[in-house]
Amino acid sequence: MEQAQIERQNDVTTTAADPQIPVQAQLAAYNSAFVELELPFHWDEAMYRWLCGVVDCERTQIAHYIETYHAHLLTAYDAPFLSQLILEKKNGYLDAMGRRVS
Repeated sequence: MEQAQIERQNDVTTTAADPQIPVQAQLAAYNSAFVELELPFHWDEAMYRWLCGVVDCERTQIAHYIETYHAHLLTAYDAPFLSQLILEKKNGYLDAMGRRVS
């Protein structure tokens, strides 16, 4: 049986970037990081999947999102800095939820 069929049977949707973590857990972690950092971002599943389809690297996905939708932030911060900060916060939430695989 193919992985996609197994995932549908278990009603768990994952991404190719990290098949161990369900999309909803990833989204909750990202959106929690955005709130904590007081960023005006909110990702839904469609946005997350679109970003995952653009590039595999999470830092690059975040940077692409910032450059595309919130370029005004780049006058104060650079994209690699913001991407790293968001990724650290997101991973902290996944660790706290016991969802991150080391």
